[in-house]
Amino acid sequence: MTWIDYSMIGAYAVGIVVMGAWFARSQNTYEDYLLGGRSMGWLVIGISQLASLLSAISYLGAPGESYGHGLLYVVFNISGYLVIPLVIYLYLNFFFRLRIVSIYEYLERRFNYATRCLASFIFILDRLCWMATIVSAVSIAIETLTGLEPWKCIVATAAVATLYTTVGGMKAIIWTDVVQFLLFAAGLVGALVLIGRMDSPAELVTIAFEAGKLQIWDFQFDPTVRLTFWIGITAGMVAGLANMTDQVSMQRYLSARSLREARKAVWFKPLLGVPVMAMLYAMGLALYGHYQLHPERAVGISGPDNAFPHFILHEMPPGMSGLIIAAVFAAAMSSIDSGIHTLSTVCIEDFYKRLIRPAASDRHYLLLAKWLTLTFGVLITCIALAFARIGSIFDMMASLAAPFFGCAVGIFILGTSTRRATAWGTFCGALIGYACVLWVKFGIHQVDGHWHPTPWTFDEQAAVSVKTISKFWLPFVSFAGTVVSGYLISLTMSHPTSTKLLGLNIWDHKD
Repeated sequence: MTWIDYSMIGAYAVGIVVMGAWFARSQNTYEDYLLGGRSMGWLVIGISQLASLLSAISYLGAPGESYGHGLLYVVFNISGYLVIPLVIYLYLNFFFRLRIVSIYEYLERRFNYATRCLASFIFILDRLCWMATIVSAVSIAIETLTGLEPWKCIVATAAVATLYTTVGGMKAIIWTDVVQFLLFAAGLVGALVLIGRMDSPAELVTIAFEAGKLQIWDFQFDPTVRLTFWIGITAGMVAGLANMTDQVSMQRYLSARSLREARKAVWFKPLLGVPVMAMLYAMGLALYGHYQLHPERAVGISGPDNAFPHFILHEMPPGMSGLIIAAVFAAAMSSIDSGIHTLSTVCIEDFYKRLIRPAASDRHYLLLAKWLTLTFGVLITCIALAFARIGSIFDMMASLAAPFFGCAVGIFILGTSTRRATAWGTFCGALIGYACVLWVKFGIHQVDGHWHPTPWTFDEQAAVSVKTISKFWLPFVSFAGTVVSGYLISLTMSHPTSTKLLGLNIWDHKD
């Protein structure tokens, strides 16, 4: 790291804070702060949405995934894009036409306030875990690259993201995300070009092929295998649906000037996202081949997630390494900004306005939103400082955040696609869905080839082998548990009235 690198990082941080202050000038109302005045175009929304999803988890985790495990995760990504027509039909159309700010308001109209609170609480837990994972990923990279202590990196990342988000609101988030995405993409292209000039691309592909890294399909039915085709299809589709049953994603789409613009933004995401993800996985494969050709340069790589940071630190020229580090910060901030902003939205819309001050002035809600955004920024910093890293970045994401959104997807599926689901049936189904996750994660074990439903039915010390179900199954387990149990419980209750359902599901349209 040279003064050029540090200058680039500093210029980036100052630049996005200035952008946040610039957009604060057009903030006159609470709706301006939360939804950008519902005036945003499809192109910037689509880029911003992709930038928030392609966080530091993707920037470091995707190359680490292909470096260590090959391309098995590609099926997961593709499956998420295959459900786009479904999510538009089941969610976007309803949410946009209802002119809501928090998507959980829909659940109160369709079910009851208790279900709305439960879904909001699930979202809050999910986002806190997600952002803690992101900040952890950044601290891993920056410590490797600069020697900067993790707590300093955590504080710096969260502080800058919190500052421009608190000041600038949704417009600042969307436009800084656009800048961050361009920086993200430029850093990735630069890294690929550099490694392509060091080694023959054909030779790198050959090495990856011979090592089995190019295998996309694994059709094993063993649920203890880390990642298979069946996990990719099921959990990937749940993740794709979750992108529309998540306030972070939907709040961007609701900021569009029309439903047509929002639909365009949704369709634009895979057009831009597929090439970017392809480059991320290619980076990991290229690094694997590079370090097979030059094993002496791989000294110091402690795991797959460290391969890309190691390459940046030891083999990139001055200036380019600063660009990449700024891109890592950008990837983290693009997720943190939207996370803390939507957490404040949910707290105000689903709890404060509903229970405490339902008739306060617009200015009161605007100031409260800014204070809550600042508060959540501080909270995320504290959680990240206490955060203990478990496994790889992708494994960490699957363990902490993914199980929550399976329950949320199940709740919305029951609401928009069925007439028979009831309020309390859905509420109980979500609780059962997460209980299933806890059971699968901590209870079920395969011991010496035999399944045990609880951990106290076997002697782990006497066992030759003990395996658990792959953590990548957890999103589908929570989703299936919520939908199946929620619907069955609803069958034992009174049918919702046609008036209650009008305009709130696909079977009862309201023009």
